[in-house]
Amino acid sequence: MEKMYEVLKFIEHGTHCRRSLDCVQGTSLMQRLKECPHMDRKGMLAWFREIARCVDQYHRSGSGQNYRYLNPCSIVVTEDNRLMLLDLEAPDNAGVLKQMQTGAVRNHFVRPVCGLGITKNHEADLFAYGKTIQFMLAYTNVHPALTGWEEFRLERVIGRCTGETGKKYQDFAQVLKALPQIPRTVPEKMPGGKLSLKRVAGGVGLGAAACLCLCVLLGVEKQGLVRAETEELYQEAEAEGEKKAKEKYENRLISMKAEQQEKLAAQAAAGMIAGISRQAMDITDKISAQEVERELLAAYDAILGYESDPVKAEEIRQKKSELENEKETGAEAVSENSP
Repeated sequence: MEKMYEVLKFIEHGTHCRRSLDCVQGTSLMQRLKECPHMDRKGMLAWFREIARCVDQYHRSGSGQNYRYLNPCSIVVTEDNRLMLLDLEAPDNAGVLKQMQTGAVRNHFVRPVCGLGITKNHEADLFAYGKTIQFMLAYTNVHPALTGWEEFRLERVIGRCTGETGKKYQDFAQVLKALPQIPRTVPEKMPGGKLSLKRVAGGVGLGAAACLCLCVLLGVEKQGLVRAETEELYQEAEAEGEKKAKEKYENRLISMKAEQQEKLAAQAAAGMIAGISRQAMDITDKISAQEVERELLAAYDAILGYESDPVKAEEIRQKKSELENEKETGAEAVSENSP
């Protein structure tokens, strides 16, 4: 149900931004999502960008103070589908402000260790923005579904806003650069759109969503986004063509392979060095002395192929050299004694 709201209006003057007030007919974003859970993919991405732009304008038009109560209840959807921030100081909005101060809203959208007001790097608003995106993704069904690359970008934005993954953003200008671009053309619907959105949402709890929707139960399951590090690197390199990301992915595989080889080499070296004499004695009973020598030389070669310690490698080379000398001496003696 639409009604009149007092909202903030921003006017750009080059690099400067000025804040003014306006009164518009519309509904809260929370109510809009409740009434229309199905959204267009292009419209959803545009809204993510519009919310970030509004908060960035709020910061640039003031003295650096946080908006404080950024959440679906404080965002107004106008009749022409524009998004605007609620004027928190307007007397007519006192009822909405009181609703946003309830424990259900604060526990989900307010950063636990961050108080309200002026804070370094706008951490409070960045946290609330990440949680708002997360909530919108969990509560809506987008058609056509978001692409895998768009999901990956949104997951990264949410993680860096909330501080759960990666380096934190310093301001909303960085958020605007990191958000997926709004597609010019919309591709055909991809299967599994609903599940995919829940994955990106990262698990908005059923109880929290119910309180936020004013006791309207939400059937949103908790599902975590699990991505292997190498898969993320490969997707990033493939989509952006970043040479460094590809190198990091390849170096990671090489590192894993080297670690495995080193472990196997250490096990092989320990077993071979400790058991060479015993194995040679067992073999001597079955085969000739020349075959024993060949087995020992092969064992030394295998150890040298894996040994990374130069001191141990040098000791093994000396033993191998001594064995080769003994072999040559024995061969010469046999040649002299032969008729």
